[in-house]
Amino acid sequence: MNKEDLEAFAREAAKTLKTEQDLNDFRAMLTKVTVEAALNA
Repeated sequence: MNKEDLEAFAREAAKTLKTEQDLNDFRAMLTKVTVEAALNA
C-alpha cells in the first residue's frame, strides 16, 4: 500500500469518526490489525 492509498483510506475512515472515543477505538483496531499482519508476514 502506498502513501496515496493510505491517505485515501484514512480520509474515508475519518468520515465515520464522530467522537474522541470513535477515534480511540479505530486507532486500537488499526494497531491490532497492523501488528497481526506484521507478525504473520
